[in-house]
Amino acid sequence: MASTPRPDFARVARLRGAEQGVIDEAARQGLMPEDIAHVLTALGVSDFLLFQGFEVVEELDALAGPRSGVVDVPRHLVDGDVPALMDVADAALCAVLYRRLLVRGTATEQAALINRDVLLRLWPQRLAPQAVAQVWEQRFPELTGP
Repeated sequence: MASTPRPDFARVARLRGAEQGVIDEAARQGLMPEDIAHVLTALGVSDFLLFQGFEVVEELDALAGPRSGVVDVPRHLVDGDVPALMDVADAALCAVLYRRLLVRGTATEQAALINRDVLLRLWPQRLAPQAVAQVWEQRFPELTGP
């Protein structure tokens, strides 16, 4: 009977610490925005976000994506939940796409595919993990409402 491997929590902690150090150094050198570095190195951030990171557009007005119609989703964002073509007129599908773009999309992809007004309407649905939402809301207070 084979034994179940035991997780090496000390190794995981070292890897997380090393990645947090890399992020801190990148922010000090101006290679990463400080607000993103801050949330990525906070306690409780998911391993996924810590090791992948995320981007945020510089200005909310940069979000010039379509309000309706079918969009061609960037290949690296496509999987079982997000097909290659999505109709953004469907609010539920649009929310799924926006969630993916907020977490995994580049700022350029966000600008091209997210529509500012649609994002403002969908934002109360909590489209992003807390760390990502925190940066968006700090940069763009209008997302939190009047």
